[in-house]
Amino acid sequence: MLSILHVDYNFFYKEILKDIIEERNFEYFSVRTPREAFEVLKNKKIDLIITALEFKDKKGEDFIKSLNESPYKNIPVIVLSAKDDIETKNKLFNLGVIDFIHKSSFLDGFKNYIDRFELVDFADEQLKKAKIAVLDDNSLELMIIKKIFELNNITNVDYYNCAEELLNQMQAYSLYLIDFVLPSISGEQVILELRKKYKYALIIAISAIDNQKIISNILSSGADDYITKPFNENVFIARLKANIRTFLLLQELKEKNFELERMVKIDGLTSLYNHKYMYERLEEEIQRARRYDKKLSIIMFDIDKFKCINDVYGHQFGDDVLIKISQKLKSEIRQSDIAGRYGGEEFIIILPETGLQDAYKLAERLRKSISNIKFKEKNIKVTISGGVAELEKENALKLIGKSDKLLYKAKENGRNRIEKA
Repeated sequence: MLSILHVDYNFFYKEILKDIIEERNFEYFSVRTPREAFEVLKNKKIDLIITALEFKDKKGEDFIKSLNESPYKNIPVIVLSAKDDIETKNKLFNLGVIDFIHKSSFLDGFKNYIDRFELVDFADEQLKKAKIAVLDDNSLELMIIKKIFELNNITNVDYYNCAEELLNQMQAYSLYLIDFVLPSISGEQVILELRKKYKYALIIAISAIDNQKIISNILSSGADDYITKPFNENVFIARLKANIRTFLLLQELKEKNFELERMVKIDGLTSLYNHKYMYERLEEEIQRARRYDKKLSIIMFDIDKFKCINDVYGHQFGDDVLIKISQKLKSEIRQSDIAGRYGGEEFIIILPETGLQDAYKLAERLRKSISNIKFKEKNIKVTISGGVAELEKENALKLIGKSDKLLYKAKENGRNRIEKA
């Protein structure tokens, strides 16, 4: 939970800020003077200070200067003031104030800042959770980075002084900090190797070299950022958090794109591939079979008297039948086989590198397996009829047509059977 200290003698602003802060489930502390503020800072862990500029016993600027000379100098400070001149703003920003909010618009300004602060806090949490690897052949530099991490409660870190040891490590990390100048191999080569292995990892180069051409080249090699030594602790941690935020946003975008791609080709009810995807995939598999002179077969089947099942037991039970058959289908086929719902109660299975006899055996096994499915709610037996066809000289449409005719032949011959070409 974030803790915010508000230093202001004005009761009106204290009440409004208190409501906003507690609404976000943050911890709110309020004092009237800088002296009281230091007492709170001694006893509480404070994440953000909001201060006025006008006090009875001390100027706000003097309070900020005192903070800068104290153990609390790294706590972010926001100023809330009625002053709005450029000179005052410049003076405050030079003192290290991170934001200046005018009292006339403080409500929107503060809410916006709190939104940003929540994002920073989230990045802070994720940075502490991240598995981090640091590579630097200089023991002193490793010790400095370790100290910075420890001061910021970042402990899930492994430290390496040998590039080969890191590259041979089987464990993947979320974040890599890689020194550019190494004795046996260049940092650029290490970054290239890591990027090949871990496409979505966050990789940051670190070095005392401040040459723009070199930095540009390292970023082109696959690094996400470049941080120059010697490190300023605050800037170093802030850069890591900024990269973590970007990394998380990209991960979220990747997951959403994956889900969209999945939705485009997956049937929502059965979680099998849909009609469009199966037809496109069959065309691809036919091309592959012809290119490498391999066999290819397909199975088409549908559920016997499915309309009657829907009419008698209802569409919800009908959906349950489709789902259970789909689950059974997935459990029976090989990893290389591709199964889909072709439409309604009709299914298709593409069997790469499979001849007619082997495809027929699978279809028979599947038919028997489906007939043994038990439905707790209804004491009925569900059966399927199917057709099996092997690729000869036809295209995808004609191959499906051939299998479909065999399916209907199975229906005509009494249902609950498989016909082959």
